[in-house]
Amino acid sequence: MPISDETLNRIIAEYGGFELSAEELELVKPELENYLTELQNLRDLDLSDVMSSRLLRAAEGAEADAG
Repeated sequence: MPISDETLNRIIAEYGGFELSAEELELVKPELENYLTELQNLRDLDLSDVMSSRLLRAAEGAEADAG
């Protein structure tokens, strides 16, 4: 997912980051683009057949001994 220098500079400014030179932006952009690509891959995962761990409750400590 390509991101423009202008957008990246605005994001950095919004979060109070350091001003980066054009050369520094060129070093950062590939890493950020890889991160965004992997984030999209996670969003695209089909987890419809995976049971939510929030539905499971393990018995712990004294509760396990009492049951």
